[in-house]
Amino acid sequence: MTILWVGGPAAAGKSTLSRLFARKHGYIWYSVDAHASAHEARAAAAGLYVPGTDPGTFDRAPMILEDIRAYPADAPVIVEGAFVTPTMAGTARNALWLMPSKPEQAARLDVRNPGINHEGFIWGRQLIHDQLSDTQAPVLEVDNQSIPQTLAAVEQHFAPYLTTNPDTPTRQSYLRLSNTQLATQATTLTTFDCECGTPTCAALIEAPANGLPPTRPLLAPAHT
Repeated sequence: MTILWVGGPAAAGKSTLSRLFARKHGYIWYSVDAHASAHEARAAAAGLYVPGTDPGTFDRAPMILEDIRAYPADAPVIVEGAFVTPTMAGTARNALWLMPSKPEQAARLDVRNPGINHEGFIWGRQLIHDQLSDTQAPVLEVDNQSIPQTLAAVEQHFAPYLTTNPDTPTRQSYLRLSNTQLATQATTLTTFDCECGTPTCAALIEAPANGLPPTRPLLAPAHT
């Protein structure tokens, strides 16, 4: 199984870039954030976590790895989230950390959620910065980059792993796995990927959490 790891702080672009990368190159997109509720429930059942307290009190790495191993053995996966650390992912070519500067992160957070105190996210950036210090972890500085520019840089970094080109049914099955993770985490509306399986498709569909058709792909209008 090919596993690519994308780490970085809030507003680094991890989810957007990993989601686009997965659709274009036929990977399963695994969002650590989309599994937060499931991981908390599993940790609580194991006596490792008290619901309502800081979820940072238990180690999510074993559960993340367990989730990934449950995918088809030959499926390529791109894993992204702030919980991706050098200890979990290693520091080889199949890992990459997207890092904005503090001013860049603050500006992006203000665009995302105006008027909100972002102190916790700023602290998270410093924590990740410290985790990467004194390691050989590959880092991509994302200041002043557009989404296409960052995607191109991510593709260049992961180029050795882009040797496969899954057929449409396989791509659709991977998209369904990624969408299912979103449906499991969501409580109301969520934004799903179109499941047409076309590598150039970037269409998103807003639908209820239970809105995935059980026997056919979820398609954007006019997509087949």
